[in-house]
Amino acid sequence: MGRQLVGTIGVAVTAAVLVGCGLGQPAKEVACGKAVLSDWADGRIDQEYPAPCYEAAIEVMPEDIRAYTSARDDISRALYSHRDGR
Repeated sequence: MGRQLVGTIGVAVTAAVLVGCGLGQPAKEVACGKAVLSDWADGRIDQEYPAPCYEAAIEVMPEDIRAYTSARDDISRALYSHRDGR
């Protein structure tokens, strides 16, 4: 039973790492999320994207960008504006 528990924990940790790296999301969403981040790089989002792209951008955002910039707020604002049809 000990080996089974260790194996189960290993699988759970691997799955958590993959989800944390954005690999738990479909590749298309990760790619469009990165496109949103790239668009935001000058401090504003110039294009309009499908809602899942904004959500993916927030999920795949590197920690330093999340901690030291307004990217998360800016992208969230763009997502809400998109949903409101503005």
